[in-house]
Amino acid sequence: MPTQPTEPRKISAPGPRESPPATPPYAQERQDPWIDRTNEWLDTMAEAILQRARELARDDSWMERLSAERSIVADLMWLCEQKRLEAARTTEPRITIDNEPYKRLQQESTCLYHGLWGAHVVDEPLYRREGVRNGPTIHPLDLVVGVVDGSLLPDLALAAGGLAAVQTTPEVEATLERLGFHPPSRTTLKNRLDGLYADMATTARELEAEAEVRVEEELDFELGSISCGLDRFSARMRENLADGPKREAKLAAQHEREYQRTPVEPYECNWRMAWAGNVTFYDTDGAARRTLRFGADADADVDELVARMIDEIIGAVECRRDIPVVSIQDGAAEFEALPRALRERLPEGVPRWQLVDFHHAVAYLDAVIVARDDGDPYDMRRTYRNWLLDEDDGAQRVVRHLRREAEKSDLEPAVATATHAALTYFEKRRPLMKYKAARQQGMPIGSGATESTCALYQLRVKHPGSQLHVPGLRGVITARGLQLSGRFDAAFLHYQATLRADVAPL
Repeated sequence: MPTQPTEPRKISAPGPRESPPATPPYAQERQDPWIDRTNEWLDTMAEAILQRARELARDDSWMERLSAERSIVADLMWLCEQKRLEAARTTEPRITIDNEPYKRLQQESTCLYHGLWGAHVVDEPLYRREGVRNGPTIHPLDLVVGVVDGSLLPDLALAAGGLAAVQTTPEVEATLERLGFHPPSRTTLKNRLDGLYADMATTARELEAEAEVRVEEELDFELGSISCGLDRFSARMRENLADGPKREAKLAAQHEREYQRTPVEPYECNWRMAWAGNVTFYDTDGAARRTLRFGADADADVDELVARMIDEIIGAVECRRDIPVVSIQDGAAEFEALPRALRERLPEGVPRWQLVDFHHAVAYLDAVIVARDDGDPYDMRRTYRNWLLDEDDGAQRVVRHLRREAEKSDLEPAVATATHAALTYFEKRRPLMKYKAARQQGMPIGSGATESTCALYQLRVKHPGSQLHVPGLRGVITARGLQLSGRFDAAFLHYQATLRADVAPL
């Protein structure tokens, strides 16, 4: 077995930009930007903006002047972007793209790009690979800049992509406009971000591994244990109707209306159970300090989702094989993929536990008490919990008590049903209810991190009237998980780097 290191592995997000030493301590505490007030160039620019704002503002109020100043800065930023794009375009007869030869085509062509400061139109000829007849054509500027999904400049894609992991597209548009930016329409944003999210969802595991997010992260606490868990949540899906009477009826209804556009494909909305998972790091006091969140649509391969979670756990324990790992989740068979993967992939020597979520378990016991409806004179609600938490064979004691109750002949039907359900649940999962031992090891026994992951995903995908296609939900869930885990920016930057290429004249 490898020698245990004396220092714990540290994983934490990089801190804010350090200010120069000359910055007063009070400014550092407020995180004020450090501005060199002695820089004459900056001072001249500021005076020019102030002068122009005085000319444009309708009055001398603070808000009116500020609005004019922001408008001037926005115009300057747009002009800078336009000049940079025009300077980066290619007009050479022959070029190489990643060392492959391309030739310029004769027809004129333009590129439309969307940035934070507005749209840009740039004249640039099309190019085609030499020796390829009727092959695809490209604008080299797309590859020089690393344009996202055909038209988004990287800064807009990063800002809007991060926001859309939290907000709907109309809210993203409104937020950007409120902050003084000039984004494209919500339709353009949605279409382009759908493409971005689809690509990131397809390569999520590679982005997490290769974007150096694990390498750059350091925990600012001593790692004591790790928990993980799976659960499911409902999402409203828009699904095209298969051939049959229902589809024919909707098609017939469409024919009775006049459409200026192509009629939509007949569909219906159904609730499907999407996947949510988490990996949570605890300190040596047993407090949850950092949670990584993962998700997938109902049709996704759960083994792929689990593989991403196990990658994170292995990355944390590869140098600390004394760190215990516990899976905490409902005892349903559909969640067995996670404990199985832990058994198969965790390095040898890593302590591993499998627990049924304590709160799921006691919910069955509470249902028995509610069904009795007698005021719980013997305080069995507390007694059950004390047995499970304070006794080594607490689950076995609960089973014995439920068996005695189930054998009574005068049970009301509701009580008998609840008792039978609780007894069946505990008998099947009794070996996974070693709550006292787990707590003594400083490990959690509840799946609160998993439940909160489901809730956080639902905040994004459940809005009045929301209906998602599978690719859309898959992309949004992936982006939402990266954002909640503090990894969206790093993953995006790695993804966007794959869109760039070396372009040179030949």
